[in-house]
This record gives sequence, structure tokens and C-alpha cells, in this order.
Amino acid sequence: MTPALAELQRDFLGYLHDRPNGLAVAIAPGGRIEIGQRLNIYHHAYRARLVEVLQDVFERTWAYLGDDEFAAVARGYIDARPPGETTLQNFGQSLPGWLRQRFPDAPEVAEVAMIDAMIRVAFEGANAAPLTLADFAVLTAEDWSQIGFDFHPTLRLAPITHNAASVWEALERNETPPVASKLQSPTWLLVWRKDLRPHFITIGEIEATALQQLAQGESFAAVCADLDARFPEADAAQSMGVSLRRWIDDRLLVGLRHRAAL
Repeated sequence: MTPALAELQRDFLGYLHDRPNGLAVAIAPGGRIEIGQRLNIYHHAYRARLVEVLQDVFERTWAYLGDDEFAAVARGYIDARPPGETTLQNFGQSLPGWLRQRFPDAPEVAEVAMIDAMIRVAFEGANAAPLTLADFAVLTAEDWSQIGFDFHPTLRLAPITHNAASVWEALERNETPPVASKLQSPTWLLVWRKDLRPHFITIGEIEATALQQLAQGESFAAVCADLDARFPEADAAQSMGVSLRRWIDDRLLVGLRHRAAL
């Protein structure tokens, strides 16, 4: 009895994932290559292609770990998290979390991978027209008491604990990366696409808090008031003025919205 197509597909996928089954029985013998060798060609090609995808997305992580270590990482990740979608676009996005468990004593490895992953997402994300200084020049004092912001759709924010950004930038320049070290103050990685290229910077706690609140719909005035209360010694309102100008220059803001002042 000939197996149904769905059963053959299931067995073939199971073979690629190293799950023993009866696939070989369903293959007609003959030709110059035996059945086991033919199947192994597909098995190797499948894994080689997935390794290539990980190398493409996590190029700096690959450079940081080296060929042999990254190959071992890739094989382990493929075994633990085989692709479950019909496209490989999102394959590897959970690698940073997986690396955090594999290298518990070297957290910068997972953070370098996180930068790689966030940069790829920013590169492939949607576009939006940025606001300019002219859009803000017409705002009245009443507007400023109510105004909030929409950010570029590629913007992502994530905490980091080590100097992974400096490591990544050195690898990008083909330089020897600095020795991994823990950061002395709370730090976040801010990633977005500016024009056609992904960018990232590291920011401190005040700016990260502001971005999170603004992304949740708070007005700029309400955020400044809250930050002044949270960080009374930091002159948060002035800091927000500097940050706002940089957000405009860096094309992070794409829309204005109004909400009633608190």
C-alpha cells in the first residue's frame, strides 16, 4: 500500500529532524546511489541551509564565537528549535535566548546575538515618513501639554548588562573586540532603521523609561513630569529636551497625537 502524501511529508520531515521512521521503505531502490546515501544528501543539505541562515543573520555572533564554536551552536540550536514555519524569515529569532542558557558565564554572547537579531528585524521592518523640526515649530503651548508621539515601526528597545554594543561595533569594523565587561549602570539598546540602514545606540534609564511610557500613549508633558518625580536629582526635563531633538534628528518620530493633559 502506497503511503499517503501527507504521511510521506511527515516522515521526510521527521527524518530531517533525526526522528527514526519508515521513510526508507517507501523509496524505490535503484540507481547508482543507495537509499541511505540519497536520504543523507537531503539531511545534510537541510542542515547546511539552516546553518547558512544563522550565519547570515548572526554574522557578528559568528565572528565572535569563531567557526567551530558557531557551527556547534548552530547544530545544537537546529536540533533544539527546528523551524516550524513555511518560511525561514523568523528562524533564529529565539537564538539569543537559547544562547543565554548555553553560555550562562558569558552573557555578552547572547547580547551580541540580540543585536544581530534586532538589526535584522529593523532592516526588514515597515517604513514610515519621519517628522521634521518644521512639524514641531507650529505647535502651541497648549499642544505641548497634550502631545504624544508615534515612533518609527522598526524601533525596538531591550536592556543589556554587558559591553556587547562595543563588542559588536568592533566586530563590524573587523577589529579585535574589547574584553567582555559588565556595565556599571542600567543601559538599554535602542535599534531602528534610519533611511535604509539599521542603527543602534545605547541609552540610559531616564530615556528608556521615557520611550516606554511614550510608546504606551503617554503625553510628552506627562512623561516629563513623571521623570522629574522619579529622578529629582537628574534634571529629567532638560534631559528630555535633548533627547527629543536627537529623536527628531535620528528620524525616530513619525507621528503626533493628542491626548487630554492630566
